[in-house]
Amino acid sequence: QLNSVVTKVDYQGDDVLVSYDKNGVPTQVTARSALVTVSLGVLKAKSIEFSPNLPQRKERAIDGCGFGLLNKVSMFWERNEDIVWSRDTFWFNLVTPEDHTSGVWTSYFNPTSLTGTPSLIGWIGGMEAEAAEDQTDEEIMQHVFANLKSMFPAIRYPAEFFISRWQSDKNFLGSYSFEVAGGSCSRSALRERVENVFFAGEATNSAWYGTTVGAWDTGKVAAEDMVEFLDSL
Repeated sequence: QLNSVVTKVDYQGDDVLVSYDKNGVPTQVTARSALVTVSLGVLKAKSIEFSPNLPQRKERAIDGCGFGLLNKVSMFWERNEDIVWSRDTFWFNLVTPEDHTSGVWTSYFNPTSLTGTPSLIGWIGGMEAEAAEDQTDEEIMQHVFANLKSMFPAIRYPAEFFISRWQSDKNFLGSYSFEVAGGSCSRSALRERVENVFFAGEATNSAWYGTTVGAWDTGKVAAEDMVEFLDSL
């Protein structure tokens, strides 16, 4: 069910009983198996109760991997005449004074040649991204547009923009997993099936963690594993 929040996964019987809230109404569904693809941030926050508890090996893996934050502002312009940047350059980086603004909305990806639409995507990560989540859209765009004007003086204000706030979103609580120095981030343990509950997501991908393709690939593999598992019952 879309627009639903899962609260519990009970796998102690032959089937999996999933409890969730749909528009504030507690609901349950039973299935022969389940695939968990929530973010590592949700698993770390223990937003979902598992019954019985997940094995210690998987719990250690959840605790041992880091979960970082990277946000973006996606900007779009209506006319090709609005393109005052190089169409064939994918990245623009602004060198700023070494002060509190260093690294704040200074990296921009240019997908214009890929999408056919005049567009730029600003990136921000780490502590700066955390601080930006408390700002309004207007405050963020004031900073972003000032930096863009520094690089492209003739640039017009975008016709449309979207700003992500992944850490504030209770369904994600961050953006991507990463290896912690001195930690024990076992992605194979994150990916391991527990009884009839399967796991997928970028954090479970040993090669492409932190990426959309990493999440996609693990979901595909998990789906194939589920079919094989169910056929064996």
